[in-house]
Order: sequence, then structure tokens, then C-alpha cells
Amino acid sequence: MKKLLLASTMLVAGAGMAAADISLNGYGRFGLQYVEDRGVGLEDTIISSRLRINIVGTTETDQGVTFGAKMRMQWDDGNTSTAGNAAQFWTSYNGVTVSVGNVDTAFDSVALTYDSEMGYEASSFGDAVASNVGTFYAYNSKSQDPGYNGIAVTYSISDINLYASYVDPNQYVTDLGVGVEEEFGIAADWSNGMITVAASYVENAGGYKDNDLGFVGAAYKFNDAGTVGINWYDNGLLDADQVTLYGNYTFGATTVRAYLSDIDVSGADVAYGIGADYAFAEGVKISGSIQQGFADTNPGAGIYSNELIGMRADVGVRFDF
Repeated sequence: MKKLLLASTMLVAGAGMAAADISLNGYGRFGLQYVEDRGVGLEDTIISSRLRINIVGTTETDQGVTFGAKMRMQWDDGNTSTAGNAAQFWTSYNGVTVSVGNVDTAFDSVALTYDSEMGYEASSFGDAVASNVGTFYAYNSKSQDPGYNGIAVTYSISDINLYASYVDPNQYVTDLGVGVEEEFGIAADWSNGMITVAASYVENAGGYKDNDLGFVGAAYKFNDAGTVGINWYDNGLLDADQVTLYGNYTFGATTVRAYLSDIDVSGADVAYGIGADYAFAEGVKISGSIQQGFADTNPGAGIYSNELIGMRADVGVRFDF
């Protein structure tokens, strides 16, 4: 991703010289979004859009230790205002990165877990599914919850990435309340460029006691143009196994995508999606998808959220900067 450099390298005189910069990067997207039976009195088809800008500052000592911080500005259609999120801080050296604050968690960072996503909004019914009770913590684009705080460690060596994370929903209190617990996650992935395998586990996901999630995935890339993969999820308090089979194939500037996802819940059908991207240039593409959820209607409270049912489609443009 190209970066817009706001402040060029600054040399600090003294025994320990350091190089520092501040940069912006992000993306914009806009297009049509269709959600079947969106809600009473609501339009099924809307113009959906987002602008995301990451503000990243880093400095590196002459010993090779990097310190950094990031904040994000994000606006989505329907928002009444735009505000920055909670900050993330990190330090990295020799393949080890330690982050604090609004961290990227292990379960959210591991390879393959989002590879069934499609459309200009990058969505999929094949991602990890949560009940109406809760999901897992991840880097939050908008929240400024003053008590939320996390610690994450990433170690990369050769073709292996290892992740661990801890999130305290409210670091300022001694008692989090009934049913609320700190989240702990671990993950690992490996790739040789052709074969990729990944696994992750998170305890008390999203701060909900006993909401323990698991993930195992594998993918194979063939002919430098296509990929097939399979992901398995143990969906915590939903108490349901989920298997997603996906693939994509690129010819010229076009990539076609498809997935099937089956979940072990009474009354659920197989969810599926088909989509395509066309790249106009580096970082600029038009994408579209048609996806069908696990059911046409919600079969019962606590089984699915409404985000997991019905048909949805999208077509639009995304440009990275």
C-alpha cells in the first residue's frame, strides 16, 4: 500500500540517532448494497460508502528498534460524525512486535480466516459465526471506550508467524461483572508460497465468559492464478461447528470467487456466495458479489443475528491510497 509521506526522515543528533516519520494510508469505497428484507420501513437497496484514513507514526533507533503508534479516522454511510478511534502503540525488534492499547488480536490476525470474503465491502457468510450473545475482540475502527485495553505479541521467523493477545474489557475496575471475562487468544500460521496452514484459539471471546472459539484452515495455491481453501470454526457459545470451502481464480485483470459454508445448527441451510473483481490499476478495483445466508428468516432468538440470514448483493469501487 502506497503511503503519503507527511514528514520526511528526521535525524536527531547525539549518541543514539533515530529516523522518524508520520504517514497516512487507507482506502475509499462506494457502491450499491442490497440486503433482502433489511427491516420494517427500511430500503433494501442503498448507496453504501466508507472512507478510512490511518495515521501512523514511527521512529527507529540506530540499534534497529522501532517504536510506533496508530490512530484511525473512519466514516461510513449513515454516521452522523467522524472521530478518531483509540490509539495503538507498538515496539518491534528482530521479528518480535509487542503492541498495547487498541490491539490487533490473535484470532482476528491469523492467516486464511477471512479468505472467503468477496465484493467491494469484503464480506462473507463463511467467516466465523457468533450467536446473538457475542463475538471476538479485534482492532476497533471507531471505539474510544476508555477502559478497553489490550496487549498483543507477534513473532515472525522464516515462514512462520506466531500470535498471542490479551484484552481487558475495562482495566480500571476490579470486578468486570457477571458473565464478563478477560479475553485470551493464540494463533499460528505457516506458508511456503504454495501451501498455507493456520490455526487459532480464543478464550472468553468478546469478553463473554466461556465463549471459546477455535479455527483451523488450509489453502493451496496453484498455477500462480488460483487458490482453494477450507476453514473450520468451533463457534463458542453457539455450540456449532462450521466449515467453509472457498476458491478464487485470476485471469488477466479479473478474479472470480466462490464459497460454500455449512454450519451445524438446526434449521440452517448451506450459505454460499459468488463474486468477481476487476483491477483497473494497482490499488483500484471494481467488485461485486451475490451471497445467500444460512436461512431466509431467523428460525429462533439466539440462533443467528440478522446479519447471517437472507440474500445480499453488492457492486462498487474500492481504491487504496
